[in-house]
Parts: sequence; C-alpha cells; structure tokens
Amino acid sequence: MEEFRRHMDYPFGNQVRERHLYTDNHRRGMYLQITLDGQVSGSDSQTQYSVLELKSVQTGEVVIIGRKSSLFLCVDGRGRLRGQSHYTEADCTFRELLLADGYTRFICSHYGLPVSLAPKHSQDRHVVSFTRFLPLRNTLSEVAATAEGIGRQPYVNLDSHDPFGMETAVVSPQIFIKK
Repeated sequence: MEEFRRHMDYPFGNQVRERHLYTDNHRRGMYLQITLDGQVSGSDSQTQYSVLELKSVQTGEVVIIGRKSSLFLCVDGRGRLRGQSHYTEADCTFRELLLADGYTRFICSHYGLPVSLAPKHSQDRHVVSFTRFLPLRNTLSEVAATAEGIGRQPYVNLDSHDPFGMETAVVSPQIFIKK
C-alpha cells in the first residue's frame, strides 16, 4: 500500500473514473468484475462488482480497484487475473492504451500482458477477443438511488383537496412584512 500511496503523490493521482469495463466478441459481451473473494470474471450484466475505479498513477498508467470489493485488479506472469487487497506495482499497474474505435486495452506494465477475460486455454492471448474494453460510465448507483427514492414516497391522499399537503407549507412572504 505504501508503494501505491507513493504513486498517488503525483499531481494527477486524484483523478478517479468510476466505470464498468465492457468487452465482447461476435458471440458474447460481458463486464469485468472483481468479487469479494478475489475472483475476476465476466458478468453478462452490470453488477455492484463490475463498478471499477480507474485511478491514474502516472501518465498513461492506471490502477483498477473494485468499488464493492475494494480489491486491486492484478495479473501474474502467466496473465491470470485476480483481485488482491494489497497493491504491488509490478502486478497491479496497467498501461492504458486508447484505441481508435473507442475501446481501451490495459497492458500490465511489468509483464507486458493484456488484461483479458478470454478462456485460459486460448493459444494467443495477445490477439484474442476479450482484451479490449469499452469503459462505460457507472449508472448503477443512480438507478438504485432513484429506486430507493420511489420506495420512500410519502403517502398521497388523492381524495383530499390538498393531496400533497402544500396548503400549510406555502406562505406568502408578504404576510410577514411590517408596514
């Protein structure tokens, strides 16, 4: 964690983007997620575990953290992804390569391996699909907050002449002006 904090001393270290990383091929699309047990997998829909924070640590380099799991996205020398609670620069720092089509590739700065949700038995991990991600803004929390707000609506009596209870709440400022 100390090594991670050292990186965060850069002037742009407070830049955090909250995103879902979507990847696809001609048959399937999925969102990268980091669960509480450190598993990194693809989900068919956006979940609380697919909300990720992308933090800039150097120009063109980011650290990816699961918002719900609070785990760093890390990769080992074989390209296997995992979530871990402690930051290590070699395993958890990624070069962010923006592609012309709007997608992004994340390459482990130390090993030179791409972040990939491709099956582990794939022959060539560098050209396989599921290595390019479309960073999508997080709208899950907004939807959840809206749904909670709807559930807490006060009782509205539609038979009343004042169904919203505004009769006592609206007071003209003119009443309180002294002449």
